[in-house]
Amino acid sequence: MSLTLRPIERNDVESCGKIGYEAHKTISSAHGYPSEQPSEEFAIGLIRTLLGNPNSWGVLAELKGKVLGSIFLHRFPPSPVAVIGPLTVHPYAEGGIGRKLMDAALTQARKQNHDQIRLVQSPSHIRSFVLYTKCGFVLREPLFLLQGQPLNTGTAGIRLVRDDSDISACNELCKLAHGFSREMELRNAKDQGVAIMIERDGALTGYAAGIGILCHAVAKSNEDLKTLIANAPTILGPGFFVPSRNYETIKWLLDNGFQIGWPANLMTIGHYQEPLTPFLPSLAY
Repeated sequence: MSLTLRPIERNDVESCGKIGYEAHKTISSAHGYPSEQPSEEFAIGLIRTLLGNPNSWGVLAELKGKVLGSIFLHRFPPSPVAVIGPLTVHPYAEGGIGRKLMDAALTQARKQNHDQIRLVQSPSHIRSFVLYTKCGFVLREPLFLLQGQPLNTGTAGIRLVRDDSDISACNELCKLAHGFSREMELRNAKDQGVAIMIERDGALTGYAAGIGILCHAVAKSNEDLKTLIANAPTILGPGFFVPSRNYETIKWLLDNGFQIGWPANLMTIGHYQEPLTPFLPSLAY
């Protein structure tokens, strides 16, 4: 029997989650990093959440009725970017499964008319980097996951994102940095009470749709970015990504007690506007 791909169903959640946990644990243990998926329960919950998201599409690979891996593709309208992840394959499965899953996700992205596709890759997993490169992904930004607690400096000018006017201003700042807005994520963060912005002399100089691994931020200067991080209501998840080339912000974080958890790479297919202002990416993009 040959390998088959099919949509993930509710009764596949546990199998896919366990494979995801084992795959991440195997790689992280080999390199001495904490696992991105700290437990089977976390991994299973992640699959269950993604399966219930109307903007996420997922398929699995199975052989003789045994699940060997899975992949998800996500949309974030009105952003033009589609995001792949997680792609996980059982650590003891034979080669070629990851490529078949990736080809299926790229085909689905084209069906959805997405020509910009992104993912965040673990650089310690050489096989995945080779796979993504062969599929056309370009390494754009090396990242570090920073871990710590908010500093709560109480800086003047920081406040919650409150209304459509604030969202519109944040969208324009995001467009300047990336070429598009991330409005859906910003609205979700606003509804959760974690979206914050900073104003100087009556003008918006930065915003964060939360500070955490699934969040993003854009600022006009590193001082604005540091202020957003310092005054976040909380750090969501195990930490947040910072571009490793941003020496000033990373040094400031390390000097204030933050620690580096693990490295990552932002990789893209299609048009990429390199941000000319400081930013924080999410686990998605």
